[in-house]
Amino acid sequence: MQSKMGMSVMDGESLNNPVTSWSVAKGDLPSHVLAAAESGRIFLLPDKEIDGVGIYRDDVAGLVKTLRHNGIDIDFSHARQDRRYLSEYGANEGIVAAIGLAIAANYAGDFVKVIARIAWNRARSALGANSTTEEIDSANVTVRVAEIVRNDQGTVIRGLEVTGQVQDLDNLLNDAFSERRTSELPSSGPDAADSEVPE
Repeated sequence: MQSKMGMSVMDGESLNNPVTSWSVAKGDLPSHVLAAAESGRIFLLPDKEIDGVGIYRDDVAGLVKTLRHNGIDIDFSHARQDRRYLSEYGANEGIVAAIGLAIAANYAGDFVKVIARIAWNRARSALGANSTTEEIDSANVTVRVAEIVRNDQGTVIRGLEVTGQVQDLDNLLNDAFSERRTSELPSSGPDAADSEVPE
């Protein structure tokens, strides 16, 4: 059974519309990710999930270690025994790399810059250690962010997908998150929807 957080579906249309919504619900995220959201930690989401096992591309195996070494508090969303690595599958035309992140809306620090740094490192992993800065900066990547927002009635997950060149992600993310902050959050009671889908 594949969860909705699967990241294998992308097409050339993403490049024409760089910012879109991403449907992700609380049930799509492991419970420890939701619980840790209060601490502001970032989690690397798998490309897909099958029967509770997170499936990651093999070129991200060392990514979390590299990012931690560079001062980013990030972890895999799935424990070691619940994740598998596969060679690149279903390469998408025009997209060098895709990455999914879960992040708390109250993350301390400039999370847009952190997300952009994570995407830069993800593109470098996909292109290889010998790639030039210019190649990495001009690579097209897709970043999916499950923004975990807590309000007085519970937890809301706001999904956002941004596709563009690595060098443009700072601006695209800043614009996208600025627009989201001006929109009103839905209530999230026990019977309410688990995610917000912005228009």
